[in-house]
Parts: sequence; C-alpha cells; structure tokens
Amino acid sequence: MHRYIARRLGALVGTILLATAIANVLFATSIDQAPFGSAVRDVPGYLADTYLRGEFGTTGGGGCGAQTEGVFLLCSTYGRGPVGDMLRERGMVDLQLLIGGLLLGTLLGLWAGRYTSSNPGTRRTRLIHGATAVLMSCPPYFLAFVVLWYFAWNSGEFALPFVSGQGDYVPFGEDPLGFLKAIWAPWLLVALPPAAFVARMTEASMRDVLDADYIRTARAKGLAEKRVLNLHALPAAAPPIAALTGVNVSTMLINAAAIEYGFSLPGMFTTIRGAINVSDVAVLQAIVLEGVILVVIANFVADAVIARLDPRVWA
Repeated sequence: MHRYIARRLGALVGTILLATAIANVLFATSIDQAPFGSAVRDVPGYLADTYLRGEFGTTGGGGCGAQTEGVFLLCSTYGRGPVGDMLRERGMVDLQLLIGGLLLGTLLGLWAGRYTSSNPGTRRTRLIHGATAVLMSCPPYFLAFVVLWYFAWNSGEFALPFVSGQGDYVPFGEDPLGFLKAIWAPWLLVALPPAAFVARMTEASMRDVLDADYIRTARAKGLAEKRVLNLHALPAAAPPIAALTGVNVSTMLINAAAIEYGFSLPGMFTTIRGAINVSDVAVLQAIVLEGVILVVIANFVADAVIARLDPRVWA
C-alpha cells in the first residue's frame, strides 16, 4: 500500500513539474523569442521561483483590446500587480466552479445511471437516455447562451428572478445567498456534460454487476432492493466511474472557461484572451500551472477512490 501511494505521489509531482517546464519553454521560445537552449537552461530557475519561493512574476496588466465592427471580445481586463495574488484570488473562483460542477455532475450521473440500470424499458429511462444523448452532443456554451438569453434575471426574455445572470458573482464570505444565486446555474451547466457520461458508464457497469451471483444471493436473503443497489451493486460498479470522472476534469476546465465568459465570473480563465493580446507570459504560465495542478490532483483523487473500492489496485 505504501509503495503504491509513493508511486502515485511521485507521478503527481513529476507530471506537474514536467508540464510546467514544457509550458515555460514553449512560451519563452514562441512569445519571448528566446533561443531553445537558453529557454531550457532557464527551466530550473523558473521551477525554483514558482514552487520553492512562490514567485509567479509580475504582470503589467492586460485587456480585451478595442471593439471593432460591433464585435464584443470575450475576455476580462486585469490590472498591474503580482501574478501570485491574481492567481490566488481568481483561482478560487475557478476552484469553486470546478468542484461544484464535478460533485453535481457525478451525483446526477450516478442517480441517472443507477435508475436506468434498475428500471430498463420504462418511460423515465427512455427520457433519461434521450437527455444524455442531447447533453453528450450539445456544447455547454450553447446551453449557457440559452439560459442567459431566455431565463437569466438580468438578460432573459422570460427573466426568472432566481436564475443566475451576468456579473452576479459575489464571494461566499460576503453574501452566501448571493453567491449561491450567482453560481448555481454555472454549476449546473458545467455539471451536465460529465453527468451524461457518468450516467452512461454507471448504467453499463451496473448492468454487469446486477447479473453477478452475490447480487442474486443478496436478493435471495430478502434485502431491500434499494439496499442491494446502494450497498452491493453500486460500490462494485464504481471504479470505472471514478476513472471516467478523473479523465473528464480536463474537458471540464474548457467548459468552465466558457461558462466563466458567459456569466462574467471573475476567474483566472477569463484572462486568457487579455493575456494573449499583450503577450503576458507570466499570466499565461499561471493559467497553465493552475490547469495542470487541477487535472493531476483530480486524477490522483480518482485513483485513490479506485484503490479504496478495489483492493487489487494495491498489488
């Protein structure tokens, strides 16, 4: 067990260091036009500044640029200052959006897959299958556009006072109810695509498990069907679901960036366009660093869940 944990932690640290080192070389050679050899030699210093000293550099600020021909550029203007402070402030918004969407998507997918696997052929099962098919083929930014155009309280044709709108975000510590009003719709929009994948995987895994001998034995002993599903079938079917959830995090980051643009959430991802406009390497590196860390940690947690559910992984 300890050897497995050490291997996984080593892979986690190595992946983060390698990904950020490659990003540093790419940005240095493409934006700063530095020679490749010089960019490679600067990598140890960059890693030491970032991970040992906590220095992410300083940004001179960035913006969307001028609006032309009535076209609105989707990006966020930010000011001059230490990138570390910017990352800590804006990265918290990204983290809130990602964690909320991940938890909500996983729970919705587990419920849908559990229901369809245990109730085949029903009308509700067919409706769930249709909904998952639509969600798997529908871009999340389109769903965000529908919500903002028709239902958001400050921009919708059929404005509903409880639906999140653009520019609503307030920190949880300042106004918990305002925070929930601003974030629940973005959470749901980020959650729906992975929920569809989790539902499909849960249904397939549960159907295999429900035919197992120990499930028939549990039913023969007179256990309630809900207990059989929740305590016997679902844990056995969970490892591939956890693996799929970890893999989906990288896609969720892209979805989260699109949702942040649409709802004007003050996250780090909304600064990408502004940073590209002014070739702000420090901000771009911070965005890459944040994305890498989130993806790697999510997959590490997924591996830990799989190992907890399936002791054979420790071997």
